[in-house]
Amino acid sequence: MAVTIHDIAREVSLSAMTVSRVLNRPDTSSIAPATRERVLRAAAEMGYRPNRHAKALVSKRLNTIAVWIDHLNSSVYSQIAHACREEIQKSGLQVEICEMDWHFGNPEKSRRFEWMVDGILAVDPPAPDDLAKLMVNTPLDQIPRVNLGSGTPVIWEGDYVRVDLQAGTRVAIEHLLGQGCRRIVYALPAGADTPGMGNYDAYTDTMRKAGCTPEYMVFKDVRLPHVREAAREYFQTHGKPDGVFCQYDELTIPVFRAIRDLDLRVPQDVLIVGCEGNEFMEYFDPPLSTVAMPSRELVRLAWDLLQNRMEQPDSPTQGVTVPHHFYIRESAIAVK
Repeated sequence: MAVTIHDIAREVSLSAMTVSRVLNRPDTSSIAPATRERVLRAAAEMGYRPNRHAKALVSKRLNTIAVWIDHLNSSVYSQIAHACREEIQKSGLQVEICEMDWHFGNPEKSRRFEWMVDGILAVDPPAPDDLAKLMVNTPLDQIPRVNLGSGTPVIWEGDYVRVDLQAGTRVAIEHLLGQGCRRIVYALPAGADTPGMGNYDAYTDTMRKAGCTPEYMVFKDVRLPHVREAAREYFQTHGKPDGVFCQYDELTIPVFRAIRDLDLRVPQDVLIVGCEGNEFMEYFDPPLSTVAMPSRELVRLAWDLLQNRMEQPDSPTQGVTVPHHFYIRESAIAVK
């Protein structure tokens, strides 16, 4: 049976009101330190757990933050989710990490929730109209929210923290060109191969400005075995490129394997660069280059903005862009 405030009050011979003040209002100065210590020690020894919903009725807070993220299959998204959990829990709050399935899955079949949370960190969310479909009984604008990731702020509403991977793509292509590459293939999933997509535009514009022809290797199925097979078939049909730039690192890995399947060497025969910053990239042979988003900095800034939004709901909207990191490793350095 759950331990209540009244149980603790009887144990320490104090009123239930005094015990409640100690447990629910830790910043109050009306309780003597010795009394506070007695209550806290008894609560710990008796295994007291606060009633989240009862506490919410008093404080108007649930002390819970939701992290909305497309999926956790991606190493980078897992890193971001982990960083969110650490930052939020350091503040003494609970975390609900929710896979929303809004980009690569089937968002029409995603569950719709009645969100009982104090705030939301939304990682690379879709446009507000699509986000609103995930709400039940609670309008989207009634819950403080900060968007974070590599998306384009023009499709987001409200506070955001983003890393400009479009600029990172441009830097990566310029690097490959500087290494002597002229035929650079862009590996990307179907749906991302259209004008208006940040990385697509950056690659295309940079190639054309260099007098090179853009070339796209588009994958309809982005599961690793299918990407490896499709990439191998593409290179067999179209020949060896000088370099490959991949939309994200989960494509880089099977594309790299496809190159090796054909007895081609990296970097001697083909240079390759990924994007997003998968932590495993540097452990390949050779180490694989990537344009990375600084996940922890992204999350720390987003959490700061969300706390500010929860405390000051009418404050002006804020947006922060943090720089990418380009990790140039052996896979992107030409052998002279």
